[in-house]
This record gives sequence, C-alpha cells and structure tokens, in this order.
Amino acid sequence: MEQEKRYLTEKFAAFVLETRYPEIPGEATHKAKQCILDTIGVTLAGSTDPVRSPVLKYLEEVGGKRQSTVIGVGLKTSAPEAALANGIFGHVLDYDDFNFCFIGHSTVVVVPVILALGEMLKSSGEEALTAFILGTEVQWRLGDALVAGGNHYTKGWHSTGTIGTIGAAAAAGKLLRLNFEEMANAFSIAVSEAAGIREQFGTMTKSFHAGRAAQNGIVAALLAKGGFTGVRSAFEGPTGFLPLVADQYHLDQMRPLGRPWGILDPDAQRGVIFKLYPCCGSGDGAIDCIFALIKEHGLRAEDVASVDCFAHERKVANLRYHLPQTGLEGKFSLEYWLTIALLDGQVGLQQFTDEKVRDPRVQEFMKRIRFVADPEMPRFPVRIQVNMKNGQSHAKTFWPPKASPENPATDEELILKFRSCAEWYGLPPEKIEKSIDFILNLEKAKDLRPLLKWMVR
Repeated sequence: MEQEKRYLTEKFAAFVLETRYPEIPGEATHKAKQCILDTIGVTLAGSTDPVRSPVLKYLEEVGGKRQSTVIGVGLKTSAPEAALANGIFGHVLDYDDFNFCFIGHSTVVVVPVILALGEMLKSSGEEALTAFILGTEVQWRLGDALVAGGNHYTKGWHSTGTIGTIGAAAAAGKLLRLNFEEMANAFSIAVSEAAGIREQFGTMTKSFHAGRAAQNGIVAALLAKGGFTGVRSAFEGPTGFLPLVADQYHLDQMRPLGRPWGILDPDAQRGVIFKLYPCCGSGDGAIDCIFALIKEHGLRAEDVASVDCFAHERKVANLRYHLPQTGLEGKFSLEYWLTIALLDGQVGLQQFTDEKVRDPRVQEFMKRIRFVADPEMPRFPVRIQVNMKNGQSHAKTFWPPKASPENPATDEELILKFRSCAEWYGLPPEKIEKSIDFILNLEKAKDLRPLLKWMVR
C-alpha cells in the first residue's frame, strides 16, 4: 500500500476516502460550522454587489440543469455553475475567513462545493461537514509545502485560486463517493485547472478565482467519476504543479494530514482568522490598531496632522492601492482603511462603495497617511503612529488580530455578523434565525435542501 500512496494524488485520495465523520474531533466540526455560517452570511451580502449583474448575465447565457441554488438569487442551475456564482459572491466583499498558512481563503472555495453538490445529491449534514473539513485540510497541507515552506505566493500566485482548486476537488470527491482510482484522478485533473494571479487584486476577478476554484473542483470530480484520467505524478513530476508554480517548495514540511487538523491550528500565523472588516487580510490588525488608538487617546480626525504605518514588505506589496478610486481598490488600501476609521468611526460594508472612496474629503485625508515597508518589522504585526497637529504623537503595535485563533471570535459574535450580512441582503428575520439554527446544528440535518430554500428573500 505504501507504493500505492507514493504520489500526492494517491496520498490525498487515500486520506479523503479513509476519513469518516466519527473520527473527526468535535472541536473541528464546531470550527467548521463557524466557518460555514460566516461564509454563507458573507455570500448573501456579496450577492448584492455590482458583480451580481455580470454573473447573472453569464448564467443566463450558459443555462444549466436545475440542480443547485445560487444564493441570494434563488435561481437554480447546474452544480458547477452554482458553485462558481456562490464562490464569487462569497469572496467579492473580501469578508470571508482566511489564513496565513497558505495566505488564502480556504472556506469560500469549499462551502460552494458542499452546498451545490449537497443539494444535488441530497447529502446529510454529517456528509457536508466531513467533505468541508477534508477540503480545507488538503489546502492547509499544500500550504505547508508551497507557501509556508515555499515561494508560491510571493511569485504572484493567488493561493485561493490555485491551492483552493485542489481542496474543492477533495470535498467534491468525498460527496460524490469516488473510489480510490477516481479520487486520485480527480486530484490530477484539478491540478491542471488550478490558477489565479495576485495582479487581479482590487478587481472583480479576484473573486472569480474563488468561484472558479469551487467550480473546477466539482468538474474534476465529475469527470473522474465518469472515467476521465490523469497522471499520478501531477504534483511532483518534473513538469508537475509543484516545480512549475514555485521555485522553492518543501514537501518535507507538510504536516501529517489531520494530525492535527489545520482549521484547529491555535497560532494566528497559521490558523483560521475570521474577518470583522470587509477588506484584505494582509493588513489584519491595522484597523484594530487605529480603533484602539482612537479609543485610548480620544483622537479626532480634524486634529490629526499625519499617520505613519509600519509593516512587513509583504503587507505593503499586497495593499498596493495608495490612493484608491473604487470600492474594490479600497479593500486593498491601508490608507483608505485608516482614513475611514478616523473620519467615520467605522469600517463596514457601507464604507466600500465607489462613491465613498471618491468622496473629496476622503481622497484628501488619505494623502496624510504614509504606509512604510519597515525592514525591522516582523512579518505579522503592524505599528501605527498618529501625529497630532499640536505636536503630540501616539503609537501602538497590534497583534494578534481580533477573531484569530489567539484572540478568538465567539459563536455570538459570528452570529451577529451573519445577521448583519443577511440583513444587508434583505433576508427576512424568520429565515435568518432558521438558517442560523440549521447551520449550527448541521450534523443533525438529514438533507441540506431546506437550508438552500431559505437563501433568498
């Protein structure tokens, strides 16, 4: 059997097939339910974004068998197309959870898979939870080798699109009950679909990476189920995925699958981080930091002369819009975040509109903020210094971010966020409460379809 599991396609396939729900610790299933609740809420809110129009026009053009629901729309289409749409809606606000292990968004590519296939197959809650946890775990372990132990991300790849595709295939294959041969082929096929570049940050296409990863995972699994084949050495071969997408990668840094589970990693530098603000996680901690300074010193925007923010060069590279002109660009602008925190006292969904970003007062205030790559700063914390017109300065360094494993969000806080997102979309109160109860008790569900019926006004 060791020879049979030699390649990653085979190791992943064996892991997916051999893992059963009773073997997964309760802490992992609870974290999974938190992730699913959070992402479904964000998807409802994201379905109101301007990206909705081109996505719906696309779905109208391609059509599709009425298998699975597009959240926030009520339209039914094929499972792959529903996963594409739901992945886009789930990621467009940049409000979904993420991690620094592979610097990506693991949940938003797997939730669309378990919802689309779960509805089509009438899967149980236990089946959906198992598939979700397996799909995220595969992403974590590839992250060990490619990102935490390599330069895949720094080369410019968007791990949500690349590594996410592999995780989506794992979840899809589990729900489709593929056999070993089929599952290994699904991973091999998925490797040839994996894509996504960081150059697209600040545009609609960043969210397309998440939707496409979910869609591709389902396509890979369905093709494999039908007999489509791929090479076993798709990851490690001389012209395989790993050497092509990273100059440096280290398979020996991959932790054992499920021992421990990635979503339970207690380190904020590796584990799940939920978002309290709808913007890029690269600057996580910066908004918490400025709000802490505002509270501690009673800061008012009109008294601020300038603001200096010091961070690792990776943060500065990702947050590259220093004078954004659109809401999407604003999600990748630390200068914008600090500006609206000082001017508005909040950083919420209503702040990330084109109109808000282009407000002359906002545009002028952003020029007072300097974002500096400091070689002395460690990779994760940020340091902010607010310089007042009266000559005083107030400084603070912040880490770990709120809602991270070391500074965790409670169920109640995530429920509040879900309600806020669902209300932003306009979901009726009774559907909001039914959805919360269903998701937080997902293991008891015999069929996922009732949940999808509540995902439209």
